[in-house]
Amino acid sequence: MKCQHKIAILKYTTKNFWLLVIPLVRGLAAVGLDFYGFYNWLRGAYWDIMVIALIIWLAVFRWRNIRYEIKENGIFVKSGIVVRNEFLVPFKAASCVSAKRSVFLRPFRAVTLSLDSDSHSVSNKRGGADVELIVPMEDYKKLYNSVPDDSSSMKITYHASKGNLFFFSLVFSSTLSGVIFVGTLFIQGGRIVGNELEEMFFNAVSDVTHIVQTIIKGVTPFAVALTLVIAVGWGFSFVSNLLRHMDFRIKRHGENIFVENGFFTKRRYYINYSRINCADLRQNLLMKICRVMSVHVSCTGYGKEKNGIPVFVPITTKNRVMDSMRLILPKFTVSNISVKTKKSYIAAFIWVPVILAAALPFAAWAMRTLFPRWDSVINFLLVMGEIPLIYLLIVKIFAAFTTGIGIGDEMVTLKYCSMYQFHTIVVPKDKIVYVRLSQTIFQRGTNVCNVYVYTRGERASKHRIRGISMTEAENFAHICSL
Repeated sequence: MKCQHKIAILKYTTKNFWLLVIPLVRGLAAVGLDFYGFYNWLRGAYWDIMVIALIIWLAVFRWRNIRYEIKENGIFVKSGIVVRNEFLVPFKAASCVSAKRSVFLRPFRAVTLSLDSDSHSVSNKRGGADVELIVPMEDYKKLYNSVPDDSSSMKITYHASKGNLFFFSLVFSSTLSGVIFVGTLFIQGGRIVGNELEEMFFNAVSDVTHIVQTIIKGVTPFAVALTLVIAVGWGFSFVSNLLRHMDFRIKRHGENIFVENGFFTKRRYYINYSRINCADLRQNLLMKICRVMSVHVSCTGYGKEKNGIPVFVPITTKNRVMDSMRLILPKFTVSNISVKTKKSYIAAFIWVPVILAAALPFAAWAMRTLFPRWDSVINFLLVMGEIPLIYLLIVKIFAAFTTGIGIGDEMVTLKYCSMYQFHTIVVPKDKIVYVRLSQTIFQRGTNVCNVYVYTRGERASKHRIRGISMTEAENFAHICSL
């Protein structure tokens, strides 16, 4: 058995390791070749050096206590210091094997390997892969060559165009994740380089405020700062998604599916077709109107890493999506919706955005009464708050008329809306764990209920179909139990 690539030692250092190293190096660089200055620096940084040495020693100790061996039928791992773990993950039980060649690891010919199954992780943290190792390039090739091959089957390849990837990144970029990154950059970066980042931000806000005030009178620095943070956060998320999914291609070879993407960081996934739990055709309101969609899949390990998206077909027209699914996911056929939400149930879809949109102006009026000097800021926040609420109201009206269930011979189709996203779930009947029927306080006494469908995976996924007739819901639950 062997240890991981030596570069993995850095993985086992603490989160704040670089917060100690970088200021230390900056101080050493400032000293230069002056021996007396170096001696004074060493006296002042003595404890920092001792802490860094201890962190590195502990990282090496952890690295030496994790060993692996790639066998013909799977990968065997031994880990642990006090409590020893030994386990084998067979390739036939694996749902997804992913390989990530980041721009930092490529010069060292190292690859991050993750192997996942529908069972829970043995040694890694909750939500992590069953096996996650940093291995040399030779072991990466050996592992992928050990994947079961079906040479008698026809090879099918799908390559996403740059336009589709651009639109996909545009739609699925998360402003929240981008803002969190920007906030982390300022907090952690400020600790390393001092107040330079903060000063740069405030200078940018001041400059933009001056430019905007020449066009729009009365704009406040607060409004400019908030808009700038949102724009920068969304822009970072967009660029990150675009680079992550660049050169996206998917190949199907019998029961084996290979997905490759990435511009700087190269990613490759092996997916066991029989382990795919369901397909998810996603749309937002604009995509629904334009009749375009993307296909995502539920397969343990695929899209599991931070900011990962389990996409199979990036955004394209509905006809092309259906053609691609017939080639890549031939068993996952969309059934016609036969069980629909009752038309009289529309109020349950729209009451939350209606109440919030109506309450926001009253809240703004109360805030202006208490804080009259903040009038322009409160008005700006009112407008910023009303826009997503009105948009949500329109989305929920569409959802009330499109939610329902379709039942095929082997597949079940579930259509519903979650926040701003429309989902069309195609799931095999044997991947449905169980069906639960539930009535809210307002539904009691009526012939209406909510249907919860739980699908298989490392953790069961829940899908809620609202406002279904009790009789039709019971019939659907009976069909799923057969």
